[in-house]
Amino acid sequence: MILVAAVVGVVVGYLAIGFRLLINLVSNLSMMGDLSFSGVDPGEHERGVFIVVIPALGGLLVGLLVHFLAREAKGHGVPEVMEAVTKKHGVMRPRVVLVKALASAICIGTGGSVGREGPIVQIGSALGSTLGQIAHVRRDLLKVLVGCGAAAGVAATFNTPISGVIFAFELLLLEFKTRSFIPLVISSVLATMVSRHYLGHNPAFLVPNYAFQNPVELLFYLGLGVVMALVAIVEIKIVYKSEDLFDAIPMPEWSKPVLGGLMVGAIALAFPEILGIGYPAVGESLLENLPLQMLLGLALAKILALSITIGSGGSGGVFAPTLFVGSMVGGAYGYMVHALFPDVSASYGAYALVGMAAIFSGATRATLTSIIILFEMTRDYAIIIPLMFACVVADLITWKLKQQTIYTAKLIRRGTFVPQDMQVNLLEVRTVSDSMVSDVVTMGPDNTLCDYEDLVKKTGHRVYPIVQDGLLQGIVTDLDTIRYRSGCPDIRIGDIMCEDLVTAFPSSSLQEVFQSMVLNNISHVPVVQSSNVRVLKGIICMRDIMHVLGREM
Repeated sequence: MILVAAVVGVVVGYLAIGFRLLINLVSNLSMMGDLSFSGVDPGEHERGVFIVVIPALGGLLVGLLVHFLAREAKGHGVPEVMEAVTKKHGVMRPRVVLVKALASAICIGTGGSVGREGPIVQIGSALGSTLGQIAHVRRDLLKVLVGCGAAAGVAATFNTPISGVIFAFELLLLEFKTRSFIPLVISSVLATMVSRHYLGHNPAFLVPNYAFQNPVELLFYLGLGVVMALVAIVEIKIVYKSEDLFDAIPMPEWSKPVLGGLMVGAIALAFPEILGIGYPAVGESLLENLPLQMLLGLALAKILALSITIGSGGSGGVFAPTLFVGSMVGGAYGYMVHALFPDVSASYGAYALVGMAAIFSGATRATLTSIIILFEMTRDYAIIIPLMFACVVADLITWKLKQQTIYTAKLIRRGTFVPQDMQVNLLEVRTVSDSMVSDVVTMGPDNTLCDYEDLVKKTGHRVYPIVQDGLLQGIVTDLDTIRYRSGCPDIRIGDIMCEDLVTAFPSSSLQEVFQSMVLNNISHVPVVQSSNVRVLKGIICMRDIMHVLGREM
């Protein structure tokens, strides 16, 4: 696992670099007519009014790629990975790596209003799944390799090694165990090292030094958390309403991204900043270079452009657009707060920064990821207190008002339920002694089949441990007696009992016993003192375990 996780980390690191260069190539070609790999802001395009058709042409290529080669490459990618982990034991098709990379690079590079985090998560996860299948790892470990690919993709794309690991735990694996933690860290670290070697060690955003002005300011950040939660809910609703509207249009599926591209291009005539990922505009909001009207206009335009791109069948992530909206709405909120309370509030750039994390927390309920990734992307620890506070407020509000996240809502619409919280496995923390029946009715090996039938009539039980001289000898059930009932009433129980026993100890976990029952297709397990001393202490059945689960839930 460690070796495969290391390979996943290194390869995904290079894939993340290649994916970024491919986006740059498509963007330069479509916006500037230049065949180079240097980064270009689509908002500074040189196409004039012809920008309307550029996203449409990209949409045509994306629609054809997705429709004919890999349908799961449609959309933002993370829900497909969640479904693979939850429902498919981590199995993903290898072709997703290539199709998702091409489709998303074309969509983003031609102005589709999406980000690159969803695609690289799906690309990395598909690679981890592919390598795991080649290595013939167990199903439970294959899921871990899917998480390794996702962690490596996030880490390499955003230069955030800690966030990559937290992302995989919080959204995909929903477990925090040594067997998964070590491979995830290895993949994330190696992917980050590859990325830093070629792209440098710079943070994603350069921000001025912010300071927490006054304890009273926490009230303003409380309000910011509430506002970001409401905006996140609106964004989720509009994204999926747009999907419904495009689904209802009587057009071939592959052609709908063309219509979506035309609509995004039309919005870009007024707000070119919404084209592509949009990080330059985010940087301007953090540096407080945008007026209030522009902040509000860009927030609305980005939500519409994101919804149209995703709803029409484009390929790209929702992370970067959500940060874009959070920075604009947060900046506008901070602009008004600072105008009203200049002595006890920071300037609006601080609220734009916190708003980015808070809206992502509300939209995904990945609160820890939201806090850590914004810290790693900005390297600004001074803002950590309001950042944490606003994120948990946004999480709480969205949890109360809307149970589905921007990721899980897509799966629920397909009829697939995905848990959103990490929970302790109750069977692992409960022991057999908590649930076993100690007052056991037993039989001896010299008892007859008639004695067995009399006990069944008296007690209603159909399973009895066989004990002699205080030690467990075997067990007898209906299946053992059924062939003898018609003509052998005096046959000894000792001659027909099962001696090849599955046993448990009082200190055994219910998880161990449950697995033994499932693997051996049995419903009752005798409980003995130890492996050497087979003194019967009790018996536990599947019903007892189900009772524990039901009571706890």
